[in-house]
Amino acid sequence: MKTVLESIDTRYGTDNTPHYSNGNTLPYTGVPFGMNYFVPQTSHLNGAWYFNPTIPIFQGIRLTHQPSPWIGDFSWLLLTPVTEKVEEEDLLYRQSSYLVSEATFQPHHLKLYSNRYQLSTEITPSLYGAKLRFTSLENKKLSLLFHTSAELHIKQLNPHSIFLKIIEETNTTKRPLIMHLCLQFSQVIQKISRLGTDWCLDFNTEILETTLATSFISSEQAQFNLPSGTFEEIKESAETNWKHYLNRFDIVEQGEADRHLFDHALYRLFLFPQTFYEINKKGQEIHLNLKKQHVESGKLYTNIGFWDSFRTNFPLLALVAPEKYHDFLEGFLHFYHENGFLPKWLAPDERGMMPGTLIDGVIADGAIKDLIPDFEQELLQAMIKTATIEDPAQIYGRHGTEDYQKLGYLPVDYHESVSHSLDYSYSDFCISILAKKLGYKKEAHNYAQQALNYKQLFDSQTGYIRPKDRQGNFKTAFSPYSWGKDYAECSAIQNTVGILHDIEGLKELMGGEKIFTSYLIKLCNDTPRFEIGGYGFEIHEMSEMATARFGQLAISNQPSFHIPYLFRYSAHPEYTSLILKSIRNQAFLPNFQAFPGDEDNGSLSAWYIWSALGLYPTCPGKADYDLGTPLFNHLRIYLPQAMHWLDIRSHHNYSHFHFVKDVRLDKKQYTRISHHELLSGKELDFYHSWLP
Repeated sequence: MKTVLESIDTRYGTDNTPHYSNGNTLPYTGVPFGMNYFVPQTSHLNGAWYFNPTIPIFQGIRLTHQPSPWIGDFSWLLLTPVTEKVEEEDLLYRQSSYLVSEATFQPHHLKLYSNRYQLSTEITPSLYGAKLRFTSLENKKLSLLFHTSAELHIKQLNPHSIFLKIIEETNTTKRPLIMHLCLQFSQVIQKISRLGTDWCLDFNTEILETTLATSFISSEQAQFNLPSGTFEEIKESAETNWKHYLNRFDIVEQGEADRHLFDHALYRLFLFPQTFYEINKKGQEIHLNLKKQHVESGKLYTNIGFWDSFRTNFPLLALVAPEKYHDFLEGFLHFYHENGFLPKWLAPDERGMMPGTLIDGVIADGAIKDLIPDFEQELLQAMIKTATIEDPAQIYGRHGTEDYQKLGYLPVDYHESVSHSLDYSYSDFCISILAKKLGYKKEAHNYAQQALNYKQLFDSQTGYIRPKDRQGNFKTAFSPYSWGKDYAECSAIQNTVGILHDIEGLKELMGGEKIFTSYLIKLCNDTPRFEIGGYGFEIHEMSEMATARFGQLAISNQPSFHIPYLFRYSAHPEYTSLILKSIRNQAFLPNFQAFPGDEDNGSLSAWYIWSALGLYPTCPGKADYDLGTPLFNHLRIYLPQAMHWLDIRSHHNYSHFHFVKDVRLDKKQYTRISHHELLSGKELDFYHSWLP
């Protein structure tokens, strides 16, 4: 059975605080990869944590571009319907309680009932806007209030329409950013007035429909972007857009497993990155070049962090939505041409967040899977330039490029020097992969050698990868449990096994398979202790690892995503399925506390989907899948690249059968499956057992 859109509750994973994450998600209503999402706001007092599913307060519908509370929002607008005259500017004076149990939170439809105003609010989205419907059950006249933290301007276009402008600047590069909005109303606007810095529109009606669209180009473009049709027609179109992607998965036989979180994870997979280009009246793709502040042709996407998403999201999109993967790379290539560097964390332009330049993994993975043949030459040039040219402002590209080229690692005086060094080593591997494919032998050889730079930071005395100073000496003070400073959101324990591209080389460095296996077993059996280290306080990732009780396997965060699959390279490959079933059952829950940590642009959802498929892309850029243990008895996925369905079956898939004794693709036995082997296959069978 394919996903029923109405069964997805977008609130899964939304019960959070800044100090503990159950996903740190928002209940987005929108279309896949939409320009805007829409969320009810429950509080304006909690900053980026402005929605909580347990708080029955409604302050309005927020048009949002917030990809993560740690990144924050931009170009946002709060739209609040009321049936009373509001005279105080504070949002407390316009908010209302709402019936949580009777509200509808779906990807394509949001509906809730305001107790104070006896008012129903509904919204259904389009790519660039939405249709809203407000109904007063007491036949009172409606007003709409508009609020934002930025500069807000209004202009009446005609008796039924207005233009809005939200004027601010981008967070890191401090460039002008204007979002234009056009709103058309089913009734005549009676009055436009100010309430402090907010605006209020009064209507002489108890039922009001509003059609809304946005543009980052012009007011006229926003007007052109308005969706056409009735509320139900736009809702049906949004449903069709979702089904276009969700229906590439089909659960034929569910077995003992619950499918609710799987369906929710599919919804999360198709949210990011977000569209940042528009279609003009001539049918041309256009976007705002934020650096030069003028309109360019072509696609552009935003709201994506590659440190988070290269590991799971993009490899999964490469498998089930390769056409969209191609579009994304086209958009990122436009970003490179306009800014001189490949992006790291876009929201809406470069934030300069997190170590490395891990879009390299997305590029190499797409190239090795033959998804981007028309972009490979340009992207290789972009990868090399981003790897060798340093941005003086330390926003774009690699940090410490000159020192890395000279030493083969970043010295300890750089923040998170070890994580940066390992990520650069992986990126060098990615560059070598594409250079080799394109026949650049010298570049392929040089970058393949640089990909082994991680070895310089391995300390054979302690068995950990550790920071070094400029003279090549290991840092004196060392504890494997210390987080931060030298490591990004982890300690030496997780970072040491973070060599995705050379697991066999790492095994040899550690002393062979036996020691590598012992290291992994100790990591899992160890107490989940930590030292606050460079952070100076207990960050939420530490708290989540400590309370999850999976030892040092901090599945709540990206550096641990691949660790269960490392056992496939050890003396105990059977432990992978055992660990995966434990994590799936204990850490992922179909409720408001759905995830074991930050969901981060769909990365943790994609991890869960991979685990449900029984496959995992341990090293993007190698086009191999390591084997796990499927969740359902029989699941089908459509492979657009091969233009056929793949049937994945789990035999003897009982809850207490933790081990996989045999895996066969079209009856041929496999211990690891390549991307192209998977594309040529029709039936993937897993045979489970009680004991290994």
